[in-house]
Amino acid sequence: MAVGLNFAFSLEKKMKKAFYLILAGVAIGIFLAPDKGSETWRKLKDGFDDLKEGTKNQINDLVSQGKELVGKVRDGADNGENNVRETVNQW
Repeated sequence: MAVGLNFAFSLEKKMKKAFYLILAGVAIGIFLAPDKGSETWRKLKDGFDDLKEGTKNQINDLVSQGKELVGKVRDGADNGENNVRETVNQW
């Protein structure tokens, strides 16, 4: 279980770092943008939409990995329970 938590924390750090890098890129892009304001805002909106979609995908992947981990833990617990029952029945 600790491995899953470490993975989640490291993923959270990576996502925060990616978010801050994207924000820095957007800020630099705004200051250096040769486009009109409306065109820049459209590009920003598109960029944030892409970021939102990417974040949703990463969250869905993380949820899937969590469900898989829970399934493995349950399987292990079921196997342990069966082993205990078999041992008790042998006595």
